[in-house]
Parts: sequence; C-alpha cells; structure tokens
Amino acid sequence: MNALKTLAALLLMATSLAHAAATPPPTALLRTLERGVNLPIWFTFRGQAGIDPALWYPDAADWRLIKSLGFKHVRVQFDPAYFRHPTQPGAVQSARIAELKRALAPARAHGLTVVLAAEPQGPEKSRLVKDDAGIAELAAFWRAFAAGMKSMRPSQLVFELLNEPTDTDAARNRLLMQWLVQAVRSVAPRHTLVVEGHAYSGIDDLLAFEPLEAANLVYSFHFYEPHNFTHQGATWGWPLLTEFKDLPYPSSPELVAPLLPAMSEEARPHIAWYGEQRWDQSRIDARLDLVRDWAKTHGVPIWCGEFGTARLGAPLKSRSAWLGDVRRGLEARGVAWTLFGYAGNFGLVTGNAGARQVDAGDAEALGLRTAAPSKAQ
Repeated sequence: MNALKTLAALLLMATSLAHAAATPPPTALLRTLERGVNLPIWFTFRGQAGIDPALWYPDAADWRLIKSLGFKHVRVQFDPAYFRHPTQPGAVQSARIAELKRALAPARAHGLTVVLAAEPQGPEKSRLVKDDAGIAELAAFWRAFAAGMKSMRPSQLVFELLNEPTDTDAARNRLLMQWLVQAVRSVAPRHTLVVEGHAYSGIDDLLAFEPLEAANLVYSFHFYEPHNFTHQGATWGWPLLTEFKDLPYPSSPELVAPLLPAMSEEARPHIAWYGEQRWDQSRIDARLDLVRDWAKTHGVPIWCGEFGTARLGAPLKSRSAWLGDVRRGLEARGVAWTLFGYAGNFGLVTGNAGARQVDAGDAEALGLRTAAPSKAQ
C-alpha cells in the first residue's frame, strides 16, 4: 500500500469513526480498572535467555495474593513477535494464543479483568510506527490477535493497542491509534480498547491527543514524575541515572544538599535542581489536575496505566511516600490506576514465586489490604 492510498484509507476511517457515538465503556468495566497491578516481562520476553520464570511468572499463590490485596485487574504487556506466525503474514500462532489463554485463566477464576497491552521490543516498535507499511503490519496483527482472544468476554478482557508508542508526532500517533481501533473493531466490536498519547504516554503526551470519535475507549497515561526520583539507579535509559541514589521524597534544597559532595560534577546540578523543584503532594496534584481537566473537557474516561518507583536507588520510605501521594492524587480526581509493577525492579513484592514478601510500607501507601490470603481464595 503506497503512502497516498494509506492516507486515503486513514481519512476514510476518520470519517466513519466521526459518525460513531462516543459512548464510554460499561460502568462495570470501568470499575474493574479502578486499581490494578502490572505483570511485566511475563509475555514480553517469553522464554528468552536470562529471564527467570520464578521471578516474573505468577503462580497460584501470586493470583491469590493479587486478589487478596484488593486489586481488580492485571495489566499484561505482550510482544506481538511472540504470537506472530513466522511464515503467514497477518496470522498468529494458534498454539501460542492457547498458551496465553491458559496463562490468564487464573485471573478470570479470581474475578480479575485482564488488560493486554501490545509492547513490541526495541527497534521492532520503531519499525512498526515509523511508516505506513509498519502500521499496516501492526493493524493486521491486531486483527488476527483480537480474533484469537475475543472468546474472553468483553467484561474480562481489555485490549491496549500500543504501549508507549515512542512516535514524536502527536498527529501521526492519533492516526495510528485510529487505524488500530478500526482493525480491532472489525473482529471484536464489543471489547473496550485503550489508546494513548505519543512518545512515552506521559501526561503532556495525552494533553496533545485529540480524542477519537469512537465508542468504548479508555485514554491512558503513565506517571513517573519526577523521572530523576522514580528511575534513580536505573541501568537503562539516560546513563546518568545510574549515579542517582538516595534521592529523598518530598524534595527540597536542604534535603538533597548532603548528597551533592559525593556526586560527579555532571550529576550534581541535576540533583540540586531536583531539590529546588520541591516535589511534594501539591506539585503532583498540579500535574494530575491537568489530565483531569483534559478528560473533563473532552468527556472521556482516563486511566493511569503505569506509575511506580524503582527499588534500585530510592530510599524505601521515600518510595512509599511518593506512591501514597500519587495514589491519593489519582483517586481524589476519580482516576483509575495500575501500579507498576508486581515483581522485579519496581515490584510491590520481593522474592520469587512461592516466597513473595509484600512491602508493607508500599501496600499501606496504596491503600491495599494486607491480610494474608487463604488457599481457598
């Protein structure tokens, strides 16, 4: 499909979607999105070397624990490449679709809604979003994938079309989301779909999104602000993050001053600036006000699909304090949320399957139930 034909197809889709009533998702479904937890890595690096299933793959005890803590849904990122058929373009491997359904059966058994979020890995995502051919390929995948998964009822399953699109062009990202909505609607017309802003799905990315004239959509954003706090100690992304450690929350010049002498000359001004910004509940609330007002203006439901802080460098008390302030800020504005994540570097729990320990400070900050689950749950 050449560029002119693709553009014409997109414009035709825009016209058809413009005539669709922007009916929100069912109230019961939105209630299940009120609070949830991400299960990362499980189906994004499935079976790859170096991935420890004991850390990342939930077992029966994990499902009981997730339910007992008070979560209503789980968000599972998946790599389309794992499911794509190797020799038949636009098709999926039925055996792997069946594998995914079996893996998600405990979620359904515990009354948890599942959000499946497409997350192509690294350069593959860039390839899929950079041009019309890549977008057409992703749309074809979604038609096949949604057709294979739609036997899970709309009350149990939500499709998130592309996690953190990375495209720097907001207008082009809107066309991408529009095309993917149309693709899934053609095979699974009743399932709720999640769309999100360009780049990394932050608040500012969503503010630049002009909502689609389509029914049964949820608009997602991620919240990792300030990034220097939430990602301190991270070994990916900005190299300087590896130097950041023990940054407190809330922040002030006085609280970060003792850290500065040990910092490199390059890192020092960034840490000083973090202190000067004085991040606290009021500053977080001001950011969340923006996205709440956007949702009110457009009359659409929003959902914070990810928020969290890495365990790699943050003081535990500061981590819990930040989680609590964000959670309270979201709930005060009626915004549904999903913690990132259950296990791993951002985990609510530590330890491997069969020996999980819930971080009590984090659980309290998130307003979760902490009683141990019974085996009957």
